[in-house]
Amino acid sequence: MAGDILLKGYLASAANWLSTELNSLADGSVCALSSVDGSSGEFDNGTDLAIFADVQIDLASLTISSTSAFVAVYVIPTVDGTNYPDWSSGAVGNYHQQYLAGIAFVKNVSATTARANLTGVAMPPGKYKVAVRNGLGAAFASSGNTVKFRAYAASYT
Repeated sequence: MAGDILLKGYLASAANWLSTELNSLADGSVCALSSVDGSSGEFDNGTDLAIFADVQIDLASLTISSTSAFVAVYVIPTVDGTNYPDWSSGAVGNYHQQYLAGIAFVKNVSATTARANLTGVAMPPGKYKVAVRNGLGAAFASSGNTVKFRAYAASYT
């Protein structure tokens, strides 16, 4: 007999995944792995066991003229709980793509805050870090950018 999966509400308030890592991020580049959670920058999903997260991307004042502007979100897990795979910020390498969690398209705007959401991002059950790729066609502002998430779990019947 098949059971049902029931999504629960958010586990907590929205929390920052990324902030200063996004400052002046060049178009076509990926940022450094997350570092906002203390010195390690990792997030531990070992207790809550959230299966999904909704992501909110807030970008400070900038001009986007492209109709295909996007921000790619990457979730990078550690399998052994300590060691993360190699990651380089800057130019995008093919190895980055295996960690792609989703792409949020951003509306073209001029000199105002841009916001985009990405829903249903799958979360690993242990520790992980995150990063993003700038695909806007312009550099991010020098400050005031954030990527936030709200995780949610499920119950099974």
